[in-house]
Amino acid sequence: MNLTAPKLVPSPSFTSSNRPLRSSSFASSSSTNGPSEEAYILSISSLNDGAQYAVATSSPTNAIHIVDAQSLRVLTSLKGPEAPVSTFTFQSSIGKKGKAQAQAPAYSGIQAHYGGVTCMKSINNGTGILSCGKEGSVAVWDVRSGGVSVLMQSVNPFGKSRPLLSTALSPTSSLIAAGSELQGEDAVISFFDPRNPSKPLREHTSTHSDDITVLEFAPKGYVLPRADDSDDESGPSGNESGTGEYLLSGSTDGLLNISKANEEDEEEAVLFTANWGCSIAQAGWIYPSSSNRRLGWGVWAGSDMETYSTWTSDLSPVLDFDVREPGVHGEKGVEWVTDYLVGCHSSASSGGLRVFVGSNEGDVSLLSSSNPLRRRKKLVKPWYIHSSYTHSHVGVVRALFVDERNGLIVTGGEDAKLNIWKDVTPSPSALASLYTEVEGDEEEEESDDDDVGMEVDEASQKPVRKKRGASPSDDEMDGRKRRR
Repeated sequence: MNLTAPKLVPSPSFTSSNRPLRSSSFASSSSTNGPSEEAYILSISSLNDGAQYAVATSSPTNAIHIVDAQSLRVLTSLKGPEAPVSTFTFQSSIGKKGKAQAQAPAYSGIQAHYGGVTCMKSINNGTGILSCGKEGSVAVWDVRSGGVSVLMQSVNPFGKSRPLLSTALSPTSSLIAAGSELQGEDAVISFFDPRNPSKPLREHTSTHSDDITVLEFAPKGYVLPRADDSDDESGPSGNESGTGEYLLSGSTDGLLNISKANEEDEEEAVLFTANWGCSIAQAGWIYPSSSNRRLGWGVWAGSDMETYSTWTSDLSPVLDFDVREPGVHGEKGVEWVTDYLVGCHSSASSGGLRVFVGSNEGDVSLLSSSNPLRRRKKLVKPWYIHSSYTHSHVGVVRALFVDERNGLIVTGGEDAKLNIWKDVTPSPSALASLYTEVEGDEEEEESDDDDVGMEVDEASQKPVRKKRGASPSDDEMDGRKRRR
């Protein structure tokens, strides 16, 4: 279901910055004094009201560093069990001239997950960290001590650890979910109570049939969509809000699911599902917008084929296009070509959706639309490019964090650099004014399910990776929901 990409136009307030406020660089080396090797920055989260950042890195360090937000010095590295020592050098530069202010000596670090850190998030309002790794463990970290507070393990029936790719903590309880790689015929979502971490509370083994790359619990205030089929009394009622543990999951099998995590019977757990038909690399929730009454709950997703999509809260398809297609070529003096999706940001305070895209040269730009969840019959509304952050990374930018509290954007890349930028994103009210001024405030009719924005030439659609072991009925779903 690939649709025509929207036109990309510069925002009237477009800005471009080529100098970060602060910058640091990590260069790792082996403990045997071998050749230097850079570790990619994979993930960034905020701690203690933005006073520190948690930074997860790739092999060879496989580390989670706690970094001071002002000096960008490493305060500590989290110490995983049975993890070998690695060393790295650290240099930071602060100020518009970018002069090096300090260089620390080689720092002995302990790997957080010796098989590799695959997922890292701040939890409990930024006072803790949740992570998982290839060696099959889920860790809740004590940031002050730098050690593991709670350690949970996912093992198969034969006692072998399952490599883990994703994890999440419920915002309404202590429930923790972890998603595994495909091992044998099973890709498993394990649910843990950290107060009793010795074994999972339950496991869902048939939700996905391949690597589980994304897990995100529904935020507080999420309202479950009302069932379409009034004769199905077991379906969602639309009145449930905060009464269940609703979990969004995505996988390389091409499926997006919303399921009920506290359901013991897995056959009853999956509430909505959609088959995107391509391997899902990242996904998340879209919050309602207080400044746009037409924007409610939704879901965004990105594939490893650089396609991008949005879905309603019951996983009905809305947008689906190649994120590399929209570009700006000289309009208002702006040049931009997208090579990949960095990530998206949506929150209770800002609502809507910010889409961050990157170039192979290491630049990042912020895009948005008036309503990423609106289906239109006659035309696709334009998307806007609001800001670009350039000339400070080399290569792919793998991590981006929006620090709303401090008005900053933090980026990390394959060049092992961590950059802090001023967030110049227009306020939600300013964005609403822009959309109204440019697009008008007319009420638009929503399309029917068989007319999702424009006609599509079926013969011209690009080939997509199909779900492993998919049945014809799965492939024919074309993104429509299935409810058990």
